[in-house]
Amino acid sequence: MGLSTSVFLGRLGIEHLLVERHAGTSTHPRGRGNNVRTMEIFRTAGLEARIRTAARTLAGNDGVLQVDTLTGGERRWIIRDISGGVDMAEVSSSDWCLCSQNDLEPVLLSQARRGGDIRFGTEMLSFTQDRTGVRARLVHRDTGETYTVNADFLVAADGPRSPVRKSLGIGVSGPGDLFHNVSVTFRSKRLKDCVGPKRFVVCYVTDPRGEGALLPVDNEERWVFHLPWFPDRGETLEDFGDDRCAAHIRAAAGVPDLDVEITGKAPWHASKRVADHYGQGRVFLVGDSAHEMPPTGAFGSNTGIQDAHNLAWKLAAVLRGWAGPPLLDTYERERRPVAVATGARASQQAVEEQHPGFTPALGRNDDPADLMTVALCYRYASPAVMGALPEQPVVPDTFQLGGDPGSRAPHMWVTRRGVRISTLDLYERSFVLLCGPEGQAWRAAAVRAAQRTGVPVQAYLVGGGRDGDLVPEPDADWAKLHGAAEEGAVLVRPDGFVAWRAHADMPYPDRVLTNVLQTILCRD
Repeated sequence: MGLSTSVFLGRLGIEHLLVERHAGTSTHPRGRGNNVRTMEIFRTAGLEARIRTAARTLAGNDGVLQVDTLTGGERRWIIRDISGGVDMAEVSSSDWCLCSQNDLEPVLLSQARRGGDIRFGTEMLSFTQDRTGVRARLVHRDTGETYTVNADFLVAADGPRSPVRKSLGIGVSGPGDLFHNVSVTFRSKRLKDCVGPKRFVVCYVTDPRGEGALLPVDNEERWVFHLPWFPDRGETLEDFGDDRCAAHIRAAAGVPDLDVEITGKAPWHASKRVADHYGQGRVFLVGDSAHEMPPTGAFGSNTGIQDAHNLAWKLAAVLRGWAGPPLLDTYERERRPVAVATGARASQQAVEEQHPGFTPALGRNDDPADLMTVALCYRYASPAVMGALPEQPVVPDTFQLGGDPGSRAPHMWVTRRGVRISTLDLYERSFVLLCGPEGQAWRAAAVRAAQRTGVPVQAYLVGGGRDGDLVPEPDADWAKLHGAAEEGAVLVRPDGFVAWRAHADMPYPDRVLTNVLQTILCRD
C-alpha cells in the first residue's frame, strides 16, 4: 500500500518520503486480483495500460474452478465469470485485472519515483508527533546509519502486525486468524496438460491427499500451490520440505510422476480483523495495518489501495489549505465501515469456495451482495458528503449505481475536445461539477464558488449543443444516470465519489455551491 499511497500523493503534487525496509519490490506472486474499482483508479492515475501490459500473460484467465484432482473426478465452476454477468462497458471505464504483486509493484514504483523520494533498505525505528508534525527516526539497514526526518503527517502501511498501530495503542476487532497456508512456487512443464484449456484464476483441489489451491503464474510452467497448514496441530514450516510439497502437488494433479521443481515457499495467514481506529493525531493507517480479510474475492489489497486513494486527496486538501483539518477525520468515518462490510463478504466467499483449511463456522454470514456489488457499490456517510443516508447499508444488497451522494460517481462515455473519455477520467486533482444541458447557471456558479473559497472546481456542461463541454454518446441520458434533472448538477470529489447533488436549479447557485464546499471540506 505504500507505493499506491506514494503514487496518489505524487499525482496530487504532494512532496513525500516513502521508506521500505526490504531491498526492493516483492518477488513472490501474490495479491493478484485487482478489481474494477482499483483499475478505474489506476486508469485515472495514468497506469492502466502499463499494468495490463505487465499482466498480459494471465489476461485470458477468469473464474474459480473446483476439482477432485486436476485429471480425475468431478469439475465444477464456483465462479465462471468474475464480473458476474455485468456488462463492464456499460458501468465502467475499465475492468478487473489479474496482475500479481511482483508484476504490479515495479509499475507503481516507476510512477512513484516521479513524485516522491523512495528509499528501499530503510526502516523506521520510532516516531513522535505533536500538534505541528511528526518526527521519525530512520535507519539504513545496510550501513546502520540513523537519521531523523520531519513531516506534516505519517501514513503507516506497515502490514498486519503494524508496529505503528501498536505504538499508538490502537486495538483490533474481529475473530482473528481464520486459516493458514503455505504458498509454494514451483515449475512444471507437464502440469499444463493436466490443467487443459481451462484458464482459471484459481482452482481448488478437494482430494484430501492433494487438497489446496492451484494458481497459474504463466499458464505454461510456473505455478503457485497453496497447501493447508495447521500450526494448531503442531505443524511447523520446517515440516513443509520440498519432497512433501512436491508429493502433495503430484497428488493434486493425479499424476504420481509429474515433474515438480520447488522454487520457493512463503507462509501466509488468512485473518479477519479491523483496527478500532484508522489513526491518531497526524498518523494514519492504510492497507493491512488497518484491516485484514481472507484473500477470497481479492478484496484485501483492493480495499487497501482504495484506502490510500481516499486519504491522499484529503491530505492534499488540508496541506494546501482548502480544507479544514477535521476533513481527515472522515477517512476513518468512510473507510472503516467499508472494511468491516468487505471483510464479512470475503469470509463468506471463503465458505462458498470451500477454501482449504477454512472452518466455515468462523466466517459464515448471510450477506447476499455479489462480488461486483461489493467492488463498486459501497457508500460513504460522513461530513464530507451532503445528502447521504446514514441508515442505508454500506454495501447494498443489489447492484446499484445511480449517482447518490456518498456513492462512486457513475461512468459515462463522453467526448471532450474531440477525445472520447469516461467521466471517471475527470476525477483526480479537483472537485468536478457536472450539469445538464439546462445547467449553464450551475457552471457559472462553480467558477464563482471556486474563486470565493480557493477550492479547485472544474465545471462541465454535459450536452451536445453549442455550450456543451462533454458530448455524451447517442441515446445516453445524463440526468437519469446521475439521478438529477436536466437543469440539475452533481458535485464529485477528487476521489470520484459524489459529494452533493442538486436535482434541479436553485436560487443563488453560487451561494449554494460555496456553502456546500465549505461544509464538506470541514471549514469553519
